Amino acid sequence: MPTRFFLWPQSMNLSARDLVGPPCTSKEIEAKLRTLFPSSEPVLFSSARAGLTAVLEVLGLSRPDLIWTPPFSSHCVLEAIAHVCTPIPVVAEVGDIAAALVYHQWGHINQSSFSSNVRIIEDSVDSLLIPGSSPFAIGGDFALWSLPKVLGTQSGGVVFCRHAERASALRALRASRSSSALQAFLRWRSKSSALAATYWNGAEALQGELVMPLRRQALRRLKAIYQVTEERLSLLRHISLDLSRSYERTGRLPSNLPMRLPSEWQHVWGPSGLVSAGLRSFNVARTSPDTNWVRVAPLPVHMDVSRVHLQKIFQHLNLKVSSNEFDIV
Repeated sequence: MPTRFFLWPQSMNLSARDLVGPPCTSKEIEAKLRTLFPSSEPVLFSSARAGLTAVLEVLGLSRPDLIWTPPFSSHCVLEAIAHVCTPIPVVAEVGDIAAALVYHQWGHINQSSFSSNVRIIEDSVDSLLIPGSSPFAIGGDFALWSLPKVLGTQSGGVVFCRHAERASALRALRASRSSSALQAFLRWRSKSSALAATYWNGAEALQGELVMPLRRQALRRLKAIYQVTEERLSLLRHISLDLSRSYERTGRLPSNLPMRLPSEWQHVWGPSGLVSAGLRSFNVARTSPDTNWVRVAPLPVHMDVSRVHLQKIFQHLNLKVSSNEFDIV
């Protein structure tokens, strides 16, 4: 277990079963996803960003098309969109925007006020979707999900489609792309090598299939999602029963809770604190494209974090777990 915590869990090492187990296909993983989220048509990619570029291509978009992208988006999101279209964080004129990437940040739903002709791609990469729920929180055309950010796999991203024909087109596009063992190796090495991370990031947006060992791991971790969900609910109940119920009603659970800056925040989010992510920007308006970003202290509640870890964090803040002393925006 890590001694410091980031926004998302650490990726698990591949097990012996992942390396030498029975064959596992993308079709098999997608069938499992379909049983977990029956209101969608899932398509597996090597990563969520690879799925994002595939969505833009399947929609027939290209460089002149503007894609609304939330302010403070990571470089990997901007780079992925820029492979196909032009990302833009503002809406200048009605009709300018071809599609919008609405980020449900850390599992918190953002509503959309885009016009009906704008295609909505829901970015749920770090939302723990509760089995049986819909991935489409705001009725988007597509929803993106990251298996490393949610289940701690080495790689893997899912595009949930509302329509089967879109899923078929994505699978055909995926088949035309490469499946690279070298790319998988670079992903693994990127955890400890900045050079490997540079090479992996540069090529990942246009990848297709996961390689076999990573597919085995993805399927194995999907089978554990009920346990991961119950553990997350238990952790949230430990903080606040009302809080856990409010998240459960949305059909998704958070990876981080956005806290207003506590007076002792440096002890936890400072350079040597327990949370290595530092302070982050959070859209308190919870709407797009009309946003209102404030600095928050992200309290990780993902699968790496236990009650003991939470207790330690709250002790540093001079707060009590299961109290109303902490403030979530």
